[in-house]
Amino acid sequence: MTMRRRGFLRALAGGVLLLPLVGRAQQAKRKPKLGVLIGFAEDDPRTKRSVAAFLKGLADLGWVLDRDLTINFRYGAADADRNRSLAKELVALNPDVILVNSTSATAAVQRERSTIPVVFATVSDPMGSGFVASLARPGGNITGFINVEGSIGGKWLELLKEVVPRTRRAVLIFDPATATYFDYYWKPFEVAARAAGVSPLLLTVGNPAEIELAFATRDRDDGIVAMSDPFLTVNRTLINEKALQFRVPVVSGASRSGSLISYAPDTEDIFRRTATYVDKILHGASPADLPVQLPIKFELSINLKAAKALGLTVPPTLLAQADEVME
Repeated sequence: MTMRRRGFLRALAGGVLLLPLVGRAQQAKRKPKLGVLIGFAEDDPRTKRSVAAFLKGLADLGWVLDRDLTINFRYGAADADRNRSLAKELVALNPDVILVNSTSATAAVQRERSTIPVVFATVSDPMGSGFVASLARPGGNITGFINVEGSIGGKWLELLKEVVPRTRRAVLIFDPATATYFDYYWKPFEVAARAAGVSPLLLTVGNPAEIELAFATRDRDDGIVAMSDPFLTVNRTLINEKALQFRVPVVSGASRSGSLISYAPDTEDIFRRTATYVDKILHGASPADLPVQLPIKFELSINLKAAKALGLTVPPTLLAQADEVME
């Protein structure tokens, strides 16, 4: 064998040995893909703040957008049918992780029956909705952060009664298409209402006309509680307008909604915390082993302008507890 042929064979053998190493190096450099389905409208200021909080959480963990990972955003705008269509789109992109916001959007992603890891933010009743086997051990490919515990339904009623002592009937409104979990809040709401001598009523709304009718048919001693519900959150401006038009006090389950009283978890804090689970999964953790997390920060917002328009006086003790007072 000539020296030139031996050199060629050594070079060929070295190249063959290097191929797996080069392949692994190229694979290691592949940027992870993240799919995001937000259940609310893209142009909603609350949505923008929540998304910014999530991106800030990723940045704090060392992830630089476009350099370290790519993100495909979709926005469902509180439309259950749109959520299903967008969930199908995202799953088809085969991202490494899907971040999803709202119960309706999470259900849409789950319906695709993929094995892609999913992290949810601000979901109500994940066990009752069938997303996880338990809070401590989710057991599947889905985990995340609860919007709020069902017991807050009783707290909403107590706040209504505290600000409007004359309340004799309390109406819990929701959209059955986006708040399939309504019973999660209704039961504690009903118990608290009866304990306070208030008649609890449950009312469904699904479009602006039904929202107006809900207010137009109320009496002087009625109050409305707007459940934590994407449809109601998207239509919060209309709800507040009708509250003043028909002089009906409203307690909202959406943070800083502009209603007479708003009491809810800090949504931006929840989105910031979801980044930690996305980071863990991208580093190899399994959603099945990541316990579902509860909210740790709540916000009480009081609208004194609305109170004045309704002829109400907010107790000083309640004002002292508020995180935000709108004057």
